[in-house]
Amino acid sequence: MDFLLKLLRMPATLAALIGDHLIGPVLLRAAGVQHGNGLVLVGSPVIRMKPGGTIRLGRQVALYSRPTSNPLLLNTPCGLRLLETGARITIGDHCALSGTVICSAKSVEIGNHVLIGANSRISDSDFHPLSAEARRMDRNKGVASKPVVIKDDVFIGSGAFILKGTILETGCVVGAGAVVSGTFPPNSIIAGNPARVIKTLDVQETPL
Repeated sequence: MDFLLKLLRMPATLAALIGDHLIGPVLLRAAGVQHGNGLVLVGSPVIRMKPGGTIRLGRQVALYSRPTSNPLLLNTPCGLRLLETGARITIGDHCALSGTVICSAKSVEIGNHVLIGANSRISDSDFHPLSAEARRMDRNKGVASKPVVIKDDVFIGSGAFILKGTILETGCVVGAGAVVSGTFPPNSIIAGNPARVIKTLDVQETPL
């Protein structure tokens, strides 16, 4: 029975392998995404470019977009979306994202060795004006945006939302479901809504 089930799954598995390893990277480059060696795609990410904008992935970046590619199951594929002309998204080397959506009106910069848990969101924009009067006049004009910087070795837990202007210094850990805004010092453990520092990691005790 197990053998028959494996046979039945083989066409779908083969198609997924071809899509992930051969077709996916070609489509990514065709969409204008720059990437380094060792790109790993599991499922198809959603890309939205803008004139003059850039999306750049470093070496050994993994984008997990298939619902079953994470034990928590993914609500959406990875999304890399530029909102304004000249916006940019930069992801460093050896990063892994699972069902993560990143929206950039100006700049979202992610360092090296960053892990982003299932179904997290990062945006440097409010998407709409905060003023009710301004929204009535034009809900897409006068939108506040401020760059997001996530430095090396940050770990962002499942379902976190990183808001505009956030700076996560090296080694920060963000708890699941946190809503994060502000600047956080290195090796901070951050949790809650609004997120705050609940502990500072002792680097001497951190396993290699």
